[in-house]
Amino acid sequence: MKEIKRDLIVYCILILAAIIVYFFIIPNQIYVSSSAAAEAFSPDTFPRFAAIIFLIAAVIGLLNSIRLYLAARNLESTLEETNHIPNTAKERLASLIPYLVFLLILLYGILFYKLGFILATVTVPPVILLSIGCRKWHYYGIYYAFALILYLLFRYILLVPIR
Repeated sequence: MKEIKRDLIVYCILILAAIIVYFFIIPNQIYVSSSAAAEAFSPDTFPRFAAIIFLIAAVIGLLNSIRLYLAARNLESTLEETNHIPNTAKERLASLIPYLVFLLILLYGILFYKLGFILATVTVPPVILLSIGCRKWHYYGIYYAFALILYLLFRYILLVPIR
């Protein structure tokens, strides 16, 4: 049940992030001239499409988590309820991780706006991975490879200047 609640929070945060990216980050970071806006594919077409796909995936995940939460709540109501209050420092710290991740995502958005894609992407997401307990080094490598591919795609194929 706790994991389902955590998933609900994460999917709500992802939906919020997709909306922020679509309405605030993309228009502020990608310049579209009037002649480019008249074309079928402008410089912001792919980022907006990616944000929409991201939003759809987050909404599907949220709906699935709501379904699982309702099923778990119904099952829990039939069983004997036990109240567990985090009593160790480790348990209390673990209960704050979703809030830390949310704050880190907000920090990423601010750094993205102020400093650009490169500095924000190099610093904040690895801290998020570390805070959620990711200890496998190859996940960090996969993340950096994905970020590099996105940078190269936007910079050299889509010709979108990224700072």
